[in-house]
Amino acid sequence: MRKILIFLFLFNQIIIISQPYKILPNTFFSEGETLNFQIRYGFIIGGDVQLLVNRLIIENKSLIHVKGTAVTIGLADKLFRVNDVYESYFDKETSLPFLAIQNVKEGRTYKYLNEVRFNRQNNTIISTKSGEHKVKENILDMMSVFYYIRRLDFSNIKEGDVFKLLTYFSDNEFPLEMRYRGKEYLDTKWGKISCLKFAPIVEPGRVFKSKDDMLIWYTDDANRIPIKITMEMLIGHVTVELTGFSGLKNPIIFEKME
Repeated sequence: MRKILIFLFLFNQIIIISQPYKILPNTFFSEGETLNFQIRYGFIIGGDVQLLVNRLIIENKSLIHVKGTAVTIGLADKLFRVNDVYESYFDKETSLPFLAIQNVKEGRTYKYLNEVRFNRQNNTIISTKSGEHKVKENILDMMSVFYYIRRLDFSNIKEGDVFKLLTYFSDNEFPLEMRYRGKEYLDTKWGKISCLKFAPIVEPGRVFKSKDDMLIWYTDDANRIPIKITMEMLIGHVTVELTGFSGLKNPIIFEKME
């Protein structure tokens, strides 16, 4: 379950973008947005995830605060309990993080708490677990990168384009590549909606069977929220699907299914 939750929060991370994939002014999300997801192993419901956006001031900095919670439910909770909280405080103009918090409680005994501060002047981070480290410029944490991708200019994107990302998580840098797979309509409980489809290039062997075993769909609209993720993993087929939303900055329009 832990590996699935890690990939859930990593699913939307496309970073180190060169032109023409520049960052746009933030017209995509605002304070009060809430997104809810459900994790399924085949037909078994395994857990719930919520992403919540707020705004606050820390050390005289006006920041966006995103809180992500992931919990197991039902049988999965009895077998291996997960209660994880991931927080990011990032600049409202650049979406680059100032502070990231990881608070993990898994199983009956495992706990992991770490706070990471980002210094943009000298490209370092300070971790409460491991101290100061030199990092690459514009590195993101695992939550801020989700909102960064929503602001990217995809007006010139072409099918087959590959993007690179770099994020800091659990005191390690995590590189990942994602390939654009074109547009596709998805059926949801609200109706059909046009989506941008991406395929992260994953490492086969430990979690996935092959490098193309993960797919992600984002709404191709003014909100650009994730709708669905599918993963063909060694433990079986996993689906992460949007189950609810509120406080969106822009209207979301679903077409009636025939």
